[in-house]
Amino acid sequence: MDYLSASLYFGIVRRRVQSLVVEASVDMGLTYAEFSLLLVLFDKEGCSQDDMTNFLHVDKAAITRVIKKLEERDYIYRKQDETDRRLKRLYLTEKGKKNERKMKEIVHKILNFLSDGYTQKESDLIIRCLHDMAQRLGRADATDVFGERRGN
Repeated sequence: MDYLSASLYFGIVRRRVQSLVVEASVDMGLTYAEFSLLLVLFDKEGCSQDDMTNFLHVDKAAITRVIKKLEERDYIYRKQDETDRRLKRLYLTEKGKKNERKMKEIVHKILNFLSDGYTQKESDLIIRCLHDMAQRLGRADATDVFGERRGN
């Protein structure tokens, strides 16, 4: 396997998908991080901020900033959990809900473009492999990957 090329390909795909999402959602004024959080919330409305951190594999500070921006722009709101008062649950506003179809269509078009020329079976395999890789990396730290702590 050509590991260097694979690394470069991952970077190209990530940057181009991010750029295309931002370009396609310019009328909504969403950053890629905001877009991603909303996509998760469409299927997991009522999740906690900690849940969102785990779903997106992003640190709490980054999620907090994105949530604050989306609240300020009336896409989402936070509501205190009825049983655990320490938890704030995330919900979509009407404005947030109104954009679900368009946002999912953006993702659908990008995935259709990426999978052009592949069979359905090949496309499903690619998506399953990406899911598995994302889950594995999401749980990993430097010791898991390199066998020792880096940067010391």
